Amino acid sequence: MKPLFTSFGLFIRQITTDNMLWAVCLAPILTALLFRFGLTYAETMLCGYFQKQTILADYYLLFDLWMCLMPSYMLCFASAMVILTERDENMASYMAVTPVGKTGYMISRLIFPAAIGLVYSILLTYIFSLMDWNLVLLSAVSLLLSLSSTAANFLIISFSRNKVEGMAMAKIASLIFLGMVVPFFILSDAQYFAAFLPSFWTAKLSMDKNSLFMIPALLVSFAWIIMLSRRFNRKLY
Repeated sequence: MKPLFTSFGLFIRQITTDNMLWAVCLAPILTALLFRFGLTYAETMLCGYFQKQTILADYYLLFDLWMCLMPSYMLCFASAMVILTERDENMASYMAVTPVGKTGYMISRLIFPAAIGLVYSILLTYIFSLMDWNLVLLSAVSLLLSLSSTAANFLIISFSRNKVEGMAMAKIASLIFLGMVVPFFILSDAQYFAAFLPSFWTAKLSMDKNSLFMIPALLVSFAWIIMLSRRFNRKLY
């Protein structure tokens, strides 16, 4: 376990010495503050101006989902940037033959950030949420978004050769999360055209509070992760 935590410590040091990655990890807090106080203020102003009871409040759940997503995705993005840097410097291949090993390297760069992002998401959303969340539901939603973020992480590192390409690919990878928007705006069965996106099932779970949606959500999430991780393994070593 010591080599594993040593490897993860190196990962943390690389983030803290990179101003961009440090800012990326703090961005979810700024987003949460903006949503929690900016949106409620905007809702009051808009309702007063247009003489309506609600305008933005109908979409508070969607904003909460984005707030919950941010920590996991930002940490996974930081992880992707570190992995791409280490691959350019041949550090990844070197660490694979150290006591850390290939599996330990992947755990310290992929599993640990996703796990921290999961806890980060739960705490941030629970404190700053616009809606009242059941802790069990919030934990389930955070888990699914963490898995989706891991899939996005694999997408970035599997199709990028360096950090510049990685930042561009991150914009494409973020399309995975557009599935969260679909159930809020498409009410017909046509919404199920987005069923291949794990974030779609996360939104369905949070809206309907039906635990059965966990099954397709997990299946789709793991399908993405398995498919992309195989490409990552071939490309990294």
